[in-house]
Amino acid sequence: MGESFIFSRQHRFVYVVVVPVLLGGQQALASDASSGMVIDTDSVSATIESLDSFEAEQEHLKKLLADKPRAYQDNVMDSRDLAELAEEEADSSGDGGDEAEGLRSVVLESRVDLASSAVSENQVQRAGSAGVRLEYRHETMDLGEFVWQVDARGRADDQTAINIGSVDGKPKNVRATVRNLGLPVMTNVLADTAVGDIGSEVTQALGRNYRVALGTSPVRGVGTHVYSEKFDLRAGTGVRGELLGSPYPAFEATQGKLSWLGYSQRVGENLLAGVQVNQAKDIPVTDANGITTSNGTEDVSSVAASLGYRKQQANGGRLNVRATVVSSKASAVVTGRNQGAKGIFVEAGFEQGRYRHELGAYSGDSNLHFGDNRLLSGSRGAFWRVDHSGSRLNLGGGLEVEQYTPTGNLSVANSQRVGLNAHAQYRFNRDDMLGGSLQAHNLQADGNTVSGSRGGSRSANLNVHYQTRFRQFGRSRFSATLHRNETLVSNGATATGDEIQWEQNWISGKYETMRPELTTTLGIAHDRSAGETQIYPTAAVSARYWLDADWNVSGNLRYTSRTSNLSTSQGVAGTLATEYALGNEWQLGGALSLNQARVDFSGNSLLEPSIMRTNDKQAYAYLRWQQTSGKPYQKLGGKSAGSGEVSGVVFVDANQDGEYQVDEASVPNVEVVLDGTYRVTTDATGGFRFNAVTVGKHSLGLNLDTVPLPWGEGETAGSEINVPLRGQVRTNIPLIKING
Repeated sequence: MGESFIFSRQHRFVYVVVVPVLLGGQQALASDASSGMVIDTDSVSATIESLDSFEAEQEHLKKLLADKPRAYQDNVMDSRDLAELAEEEADSSGDGGDEAEGLRSVVLESRVDLASSAVSENQVQRAGSAGVRLEYRHETMDLGEFVWQVDARGRADDQTAINIGSVDGKPKNVRATVRNLGLPVMTNVLADTAVGDIGSEVTQALGRNYRVALGTSPVRGVGTHVYSEKFDLRAGTGVRGELLGSPYPAFEATQGKLSWLGYSQRVGENLLAGVQVNQAKDIPVTDANGITTSNGTEDVSSVAASLGYRKQQANGGRLNVRATVVSSKASAVVTGRNQGAKGIFVEAGFEQGRYRHELGAYSGDSNLHFGDNRLLSGSRGAFWRVDHSGSRLNLGGGLEVEQYTPTGNLSVANSQRVGLNAHAQYRFNRDDMLGGSLQAHNLQADGNTVSGSRGGSRSANLNVHYQTRFRQFGRSRFSATLHRNETLVSNGATATGDEIQWEQNWISGKYETMRPELTTTLGIAHDRSAGETQIYPTAAVSARYWLDADWNVSGNLRYTSRTSNLSTSQGVAGTLATEYALGNEWQLGGALSLNQARVDFSGNSLLEPSIMRTNDKQAYAYLRWQQTSGKPYQKLGGKSAGSGEVSGVVFVDANQDGEYQVDEASVPNVEVVLDGTYRVTTDATGGFRFNAVTVGKHSLGLNLDTVPLPWGEGETAGSEINVPLRGQVRTNIPLIKING
């Protein structure tokens, strides 16, 4: 690696200096391409009489870099120059020109976990585990890209603790998958095929929308996806299971088999039609709440069809309409009972000027299934939402009405729910902004249950915030929040009270990468939950600091009262983490997590996903080795040589500000998708990581069919990221409740 461009291989950052040499003795200036720093080159001499122009520039750069003090920021060159840099680095190494095309990478990681969970006031479960992850990628010209992934883990005891356990007490401890991505089948037709521990899929036309999610399930089997710009075919079969355990979720077989076959076809420019058949065999019978019963198993045949119309208007707006019909038939093996069900979902969206509308209606019979997933089951309703986007003013609101009428289950009440939500934000200038949001719900339950009881509840959340900037500091945010009978966690009292907070970002973002981060939050809470009044302070700190170019530490901690009801966490909660580059492609890291609230949901459950307040503690350490070789083929946007990492957390954005606060729960078992192709599943702490990501721009999003309703993507979920040479990109993906 030429030292003209890089201090050393361990420092992982590049300085690029442009030195214009002006004739006539005029002053020359050099600009750092990343930081914008200007250097007076009159103080640095350069001898060029006996050298050609390239050698002269190298000597000049060496002297400039030798005099430059070591800095913590990673001044990475502009991505437009990366291809040229990579070529020059290969030439300077002496063997780069002979390197074969076809990017190859291998990642080997080992991790040790210790965890404890308070299952009751007097009982704490503890468990330890260790695991190894191996991933190998090989890009070919004619056969696409091959990806081998193997996770293996072992446990130190036979207890079932949080995030460390199995379905039947006999953990299999292994998850293995082989994928072939982008195999050319014919002109403009590609195929992705996977064998091993994969997930069922839904064809494009039936993908997740506002109020219908057909869902996916982990299986051990084989699946294929053949696609082009005009059609989308998905098929597969496998044994059902769940992803459980730590440090790496392993596939644990449950019961039954699942098969799927779906096809979508684009007709002209505006129509997209699709149909899919799913067959689930020998799966447990569930009740109206999605809870497994003692009635044995059943076979479920289901079919879904969709027709969608989408047109871009001449005035820049758009119009889209989609209708989806689902039909299922469940045949109980023991009782011989056959029960059919149908559902219909109609959704539309259109834009008028700066206003965007989304509206629809839906109805689903009791016991409605798609494959092994239970859908609405006795629900019907309608919704409408409008949003306005402007250069200064953004506002929106929505209304949803739903009726739940289960059949054949006297223990569950008929209920009606009305939800209202609204938000507004006005930006005075680049630094000053005023905004607020309101969410309100009214739930009424009828008395036709076994107990004959009636009930109802009203809840509301109101937030007002003002954002500004003081002097050279970063963002300052002042907020006030009112909670009224709000269910923040499923295992605690409903929240009623008021909060006032000041959040301060102390370091402005004038560095692109490796800049230190420090954000503090101070506040006071007036908690009146469960009829008891208490006043207590709240505080939080989020920080990241690079001790040098190879070592960083980060933390995200929050303090509230141990008896707090206005937060998903109690006492001290959060995470402390560190990572150190050992050199020669080795990295060492670790983290400590305290008292995190966690998301509790099952992929085939009708119950709305809930957030539980826990007293979990987890500590882990890992050692990672990563090596990349070969030149990537210039396709998919002409990505340049190099290797970086993309990591982050999928989380529930409770206040819908797009930022990950320590009291916001992370979400496990959600599939994150890079460039529409590469997929990873979030672990027990909601974390994800893509290794060996090529330099340049990439798209990052979610497979929404793995996100349970009523949650959906926040406004910043689908994003474009730019990976610098050997750089680390950290981005968190928010989920919000899309039904208000």
